[in-house]
Amino acid sequence: MSLPVGKPSSTMPALLPSGRSRQVSFGIALAILVAPHSVLVLIYGLTGSSGNSLVTGALLVIATAAVGLLCFRRDIVLLPADYLFFALMLCILSSSVFNGWTSNAKEYALIVVSLAAYPACRFISRADIAAGRASFIRATGTIVVLGSIVTAAALWQQWNDPHGKPLVFGFDAAGTYFLGSLCFLIIALATSGRLNLRRTAVVSSLIFLPAAIFAASLVRFTFIALAGTLCLAVLLSEARQRKYVVIMACVILVAVAAGLLARYDQARQFAGYAIEQSTGEIGLERPPSCYLTVNFRNSIAIRKALVQDALFLIPRSGWIGTGLDSFMEFSCIKLTQVHNSVLQAAVEFGWLGGSLLLALMVVAAASLFPLARYDDASRFVLCGLAFVVLLSLAHGRVSRDGVLFALLGCAAGLTATSRAPAPVRPTMVA
Repeated sequence: MSLPVGKPSSTMPALLPSGRSRQVSFGIALAILVAPHSVLVLIYGLTGSSGNSLVTGALLVIATAAVGLLCFRRDIVLLPADYLFFALMLCILSSSVFNGWTSNAKEYALIVVSLAAYPACRFISRADIAAGRASFIRATGTIVVLGSIVTAAALWQQWNDPHGKPLVFGFDAAGTYFLGSLCFLIIALATSGRLNLRRTAVVSSLIFLPAAIFAASLVRFTFIALAGTLCLAVLLSEARQRKYVVIMACVILVAVAAGLLARYDQARQFAGYAIEQSTGEIGLERPPSCYLTVNFRNSIAIRKALVQDALFLIPRSGWIGTGLDSFMEFSCIKLTQVHNSVLQAAVEFGWLGGSLLLALMVVAAASLFPLARYDDASRFVLCGLAFVVLLSLAHGRVSRDGVLFALLGCAAGLTATSRAPAPVRPTMVA
């Protein structure tokens, strides 16, 4: 059962769009905010550029500011998640002050922009999500279509190349970014509460080919995160909707299998990486990666070594940590972050920083969980948050976790503006 859509509780600035144009603008801005890398790959690729820091920063700032301004309201009541976020910011600031300049200016600018996504999305209400969902789906769908086309073209040209993942416009992670956009599109559709057999068949037929393309591109963990998210969507969905979400999940599973079978030799090689073990005797004086012989073509082996390094460094990081990006100085796998946001925070911002980030994730999700059982908008945000949190365990980097902080802020915003319907009491018949 969906709750009625209410009107925004604030008066929007006169210069901002209103009504239908505001809903469309918000949906597009949110689509860009949760998939900035997909948009940037398309911009750079279609303009023949290899990247530009100013363009990247401008896109992130504009998307963040647009969401904040379009959803601005004054009736904000602070919640436990807000206090945890403020404490985390204070912890990060303290670590930077006590440890000094431990990274470059670009990363400090990126962490500021990433953290700014929380207050910007904190203004989002349940009414905003409900009203902007359609334009969000259209904008995200456009990104997915374009991403699928350019990835398929690159995949065709590099079918037998030894690097496995196709280089799209020269970007090796493009397939991962575009799949992330597809996952947000699937999550939005699966949590809409409007699925029937016909719509499910249409949606499944449309997502099959992109899913197969990205599976053939050997993108791995993102599919695992999507699988976990769809399980949550099934759990939260109303009984009449669950079978349609399950059908979509099964179609995606078949598409993944088809994509992997199409590139069986490369897929088998990369599957072997999952059980490959790094060799060497680990000592006690330096991080484990300094003693191990790691296959640098195996991203799974690299991540295992990085996690071991983080677990080695956390007991030594103290309450405020060793500073932004200091992990890369201690690890012997140079110029590579731990790829896990919580572990990175625990090393670089200390035991307090890691605990606060973990607590923020748990509190934001837990506060929205009861509402997500009844409300489509809350279900979408909770599932989106779950997806991003899972991704942060294998692809996370705090200075580039704007999507994570955006959805944490959005979860707090919906918690404050959504209301679960009161249970219906049985009427006694005399």
